[in-house]
Amino acid sequence: MSIIRYIAIRNFRTIETLDWQPTEGVNCIIGPGDSGKSTVLDAIDYCLGARRTVNFTDADFYNSNVENPIEIYVTLGNLSDELLNIERYGSFLRAFNANLSQFYDEPQHGIETVITVRLYVDKGLDPDWTLYSDRASAAGLEKRLPWNHRELIAPTRLGEGSNRHFTWGRNSLLNKLIEDDFDVSDVLTEVSRNARQAFAQQQVAGINNALTSVQSIASTLGVNVGQLKALLDVSSVSVSNGAVSLHDGNDTPIRQMGTGSTRLLLAGLQKLVSKSKLLLIDEVEFGLEPFRISRLLKEIGAKDNQPTQQVFITTHSPYVLRELKSSQLHVLRKCFSQGQPQIRHCVFSMNDSDDHQSTLRVCAEAFLSNKVVVCEGKTEIGLLKGVDLVEQAEGRYSIQALGVMHADGSGSQMFKRAKVFHELGYPVSIFKDSDINDQQQVAINEAMQLRIPMYEWGANQATEQAIFNNCQLNLIPQLLNIAVDRKGYDAINAHISNATGNQVNLASCTQSS
Repeated sequence: MSIIRYIAIRNFRTIETLDWQPTEGVNCIIGPGDSGKSTVLDAIDYCLGARRTVNFTDADFYNSNVENPIEIYVTLGNLSDELLNIERYGSFLRAFNANLSQFYDEPQHGIETVITVRLYVDKGLDPDWTLYSDRASAAGLEKRLPWNHRELIAPTRLGEGSNRHFTWGRNSLLNKLIEDDFDVSDVLTEVSRNARQAFAQQQVAGINNALTSVQSIASTLGVNVGQLKALLDVSSVSVSNGAVSLHDGNDTPIRQMGTGSTRLLLAGLQKLVSKSKLLLIDEVEFGLEPFRISRLLKEIGAKDNQPTQQVFITTHSPYVLRELKSSQLHVLRKCFSQGQPQIRHCVFSMNDSDDHQSTLRVCAEAFLSNKVVVCEGKTEIGLLKGVDLVEQAEGRYSIQALGVMHADGSGSQMFKRAKVFHELGYPVSIFKDSDINDQQQVAINEAMQLRIPMYEWGANQATEQAIFNNCQLNLIPQLLNIAVDRKGYDAINAHISNATGNQVNLASCTQSS
């Protein structure tokens, strides 16, 4: 199967420039809203899809500026013998070193041979698909893939328009399942004839009056029409293979099933019959309960050690993230380089290290935000949520409305988790105690070198100490009552007694002043 080794996008919708080297197997693209996740899937689909044309508009150009053409380059490796044909494609075959992310314009010994498909759209809005290499471009050579070779690399996309795959129409998955063995033209022709005959025998209310009026007009004008009849037009009842579709045991078309069910079924069909092993799914969780999300992810190969297809998905679901390996996640973000006029899109890929995997499992929701505050523990998370509620109650923006999400640092893991988010391009900060700074000095220094902001109380205070030390005295009994409700009277009384050398107990702390 052909595998996408490299993608380059220029001036397409929200993306001015993007270069990405995806992996084999499942590639899950995540990122803030409007970061361009669906645009990447569309770019792959438009560039490699087996279609005659695509209807582009000015809005498909970056900032609607049609002076800068849309250019999409998709480089394919693991090529079939048909695509490795020297006589046909020799001037366009190149080499790509995946470890160095480096292209060589001529095939190289010991380095994978690849071929690049280029989609070009200028202000005339007519798409043009060609093969690309530097030497061919310099020599003015052009080459286009024939239709049968485009079908070898065309991705299947689950989503809008997928219902056609439940018919035996042209290019549907069902049609590929039986290839040339399915020919019901004689049967369908007879069906068309029977439909015309059945209609002719029906009495349709009101139609005879219309026939009489037309007959009278024809006679008056001298137009010889004989005895007029209302019959089904031959061309209107012609039926093709596309009219034959899957139905369930109740004779209900499969396409009318729920979105989740049809997505699951199509994923299985695609894996079985498609010549290309490229699959695109936007918002993979759409229409699925959690247990069916797990089933779909398994079907598309998310749990496979040896991938049998390459899949590109997007998601807004933390459940999906927890079901995936960290190495399958790719964060798409805008990158602003000082002194550079272009706004680049960057893809930050996670790895399979323990730090990345554990951070994904514990902090999945935070990966779907724009900015992250790594809190040392549950106390800091609770305080942050409380402050946020007060801000909302007083008519100010909540931190979530600003695209900020908290992440659980699980105590000693907070520095590692903040570093993971930092590596993936997230603006990240740490909210922590300051009672054991001397034990954390190495980690604190590293965070400072990475320019990760840290918010703490100072004076060697834990968050719980800071809350009591800074609140009004009349609020302390209320705080202690909350603690009693959560931990029990005896536990809180014992803590107070131990901390004060038995000089103070809970009862004395809660007495009214």
